[in-house]
Amino acid sequence: MKKMNFMIIAVIMMCVLSGCANYANKYDKNTIIIKKNNSIVEVAVENFKDSSVKEEELISYIEDQIKSYNDENGKGKVTKKSINTEDMSKVKLVLAYKNIESFNSFNLQECRLDALSNIKKSELKGSYTSAEGKKVEYEDLKDVDKANVFIVSEAADIVVSGDVLYYSEEASLKDGIVTTTGKDNVVIIFK
Repeated sequence: MKKMNFMIIAVIMMCVLSGCANYANKYDKNTIIIKKNNSIVEVAVENFKDSSVKEEELISYIEDQIKSYNDENGKGKVTKKSINTEDMSKVKLVLAYKNIESFNSFNLQECRLDALSNIKKSELKGSYTSAEGKKVEYEDLKDVDKANVFIVSEAADIVVSGDVLYYSEEASLKDGIVTTTGKDNVVIIFK
């Protein structure tokens, strides 16, 4: 019986880990993935080709930063899922965050992930583009009951669980991925 339980756990862990490895294979740019349970996966892509940083030093530094953060803030808040350093001109690091608070504090960001009903209207005023490409004002947003909001200021590709309904200026939408410019806050409304 113990052997069977161990095998089941091993299979589940392999599925979880291969899912995160697939993120590295699927995304070639800095990408933030918001999952259904509001946990976050980040694919960070960086060029270290002309840097004096060696592969081992980079991996050690990342692992030390994660350990320090988790020691201070609680076990499992940030997890390294994979790092690909085969090509130092395109290092891909996949990190998982328990929630938006962990993402923000680890990355020194001020992103916001919440239900639309919890966001002040003053934070949402302005023009939006619908998923169909139509321009609308905040007052004219439709079908936003039980919608969620992600507010981000950095340049990245954003993937949300569910469907993007609207996004603000300084962003574009293609194939379900919102690409932000990093020039200003972008509001993404999704369900």
